[in-house]
This record gives sequence, C-alpha cells and structure tokens, in this order.
Amino acid sequence: MENAIFVVILVLMGFLLKRLGIFKRSDANLFIRIVFYIFLPATLFHSLIKLDLKFDLIILPLSASFIALMCYGFAYLIKKFFSMDRREEGIFLIASGAMNQGLFSYPFFLIYLGTKGLSYVAFYDLGQAILALTLGYYIATKYGGRSKSYSEVLRNVLAFPPLIAFMLAIFVNLFGISKFLGAMIPFIEMLHNCTTPLIMLSLGIFLEFENLSINLKPIFGVLFIRFVFSLGVALLLVNLLNLGYMEKITILIASSVPSAMLTLVYAVEEELDVEFTTLLLSIGICIGLIYIPILFSILID
Repeated sequence: MENAIFVVILVLMGFLLKRLGIFKRSDANLFIRIVFYIFLPATLFHSLIKLDLKFDLIILPLSASFIALMCYGFAYLIKKFFSMDRREEGIFLIASGAMNQGLFSYPFFLIYLGTKGLSYVAFYDLGQAILALTLGYYIATKYGGRSKSYSEVLRNVLAFPPLIAFMLAIFVNLFGISKFLGAMIPFIEMLHNCTTPLIMLSLGIFLEFENLSINLKPIFGVLFIRFVFSLGVALLLVNLLNLGYMEKITILIASSVPSAMLTLVYAVEEELDVEFTTLLLSIGICIGLIYIPILFSILID
C-alpha cells in the first residue's frame, strides 16, 4: 500500500492547487491532451520495445474484449431499472464498459510491477480500447445530439496516438530495430518519466464534486459494474484459463478500474450529459485510488 501513497499525494496536490485557484478545471483537459499525444505514447514505446514478446500474450486483449463486452451487455440489460434520460443512458452504457487504463491503471502497474507490468496492461488495454473507440463511439453517436459516419469513427481509431505508439513499438521489437535508436532512447525515457506525475496531477485537477443533486442511482450502477461485476467476470475467466502469474494479475486488476476519461470526451463531442459524466468519473477515480492499491496488495506475492 505504501507504493500508492505517492500517487494519492499527487492527486491531492492537483485537487488542492485547483481549489487555491492556481489551476482551473480546463487546465486538466490541456494536461490530459499533452499526456495522450506525447508522454503516454513515449511510455508505451519505452516499455514495449524491451518486452519479450510471446504468442501467449494474445490472451490479454482477448480477455479484455470479452470482459468489456460482458460489461456493456450487462449495462444494457439493467438500464431500464434506472430513471435516466437519453443523454444519461448513453453515458451509463459507455462508462460501464470503457476502462480507464492509460490515465489510471498504467501508473499503478508501473509503480507495482515496473515496465514489464506496464507492457502487460498495455496489451490488455488494446482489447478494450478498440471496443471503447468503436462500440463506445457508436453508442455516443446513437444517444447523443450529433452523428458521425463510420469512416470518421475509423479515422479517429487509427489516429489514436497511444495505439500508434503501441503498433510502432511492436514493430521495432519484432524486427530488433531498438539497437539502432541509440541517442533517442534516453530522450524517450525522459518523456516516459513524466507520465505518472502528470497523469495524477491532471486527475486531481479534474475532480469535481459540486453538483451532488444529480441522479446518483445510475452512477452507483456504473460503479457496481466497473468495480464488482467486472472483477467477478475476470475471476471466472482466470479460473477457467491456465494463465501465468503476470497474466492473472493483469486481467484481474485491469478489469476493475474506473470508467475511461474517453467517456467525458464523448459527452462533450456528442452532446451527452457532461455534468453527470464529470461526477461519475470523479467518484470512480476516488474509489479507484483506494480499491486498486488494495487489489495489488492482495494479489502480489
């Protein structure tokens, strides 16, 4: 648990700096964009070019896709039990299946399991991220006030910087090109070292609890799916499959993270309920800051 203290301190620091007026909520959006376009791709590239690639790793994205689909499906089945308007319903569905790996679990995997752990969760993330960027986007356009063609959705998926970094790193790894990168490696490592602090500061600045008059029942529904139902599916899966130690830990923990920040992007772009989304993500992040370190403490030998 002591490993998580520094992460929590960074989140609290970001929150306090916002309360003191040094940062504004909009600054978090800027920092998150910088992370997505520069630091997170550098971290993925730095971790994956060193990984011993094995065919067995394919189980990670396949497991992520299965667990995410189960979450989307379960959310669709229970949505009728909550009193929601159309815009809240869209967020309810997306937030139930889209997992916050890049801006939440990656720093924890780095702290607890090092770059190897980060490489494993990056493989896991690939399976659920493709769904979040396709099925999630489709749900957003269906329930939102705007619409996009399938070609626009595909362009957004292919232009996703972490995905580009992932594919490029796999190419470099497979063909042994990393030894030719030379002086670039220290520069990439320098960018990589900035990822965790900037992500956690951004999350602290992002946190918002002012509008607690919002309908909380659907939010609790999403939190149940993300932290309980998803973990239950993951437990069932790892008990059915003959997996190694790292694969088990990755699937169990990465399945149990808060909803993806991408949910807020969809809420803004597709005219869904932004206030509902902000409160949902804020509560989820706070629970995750306690829940994920506890899971690591239980599962790590």
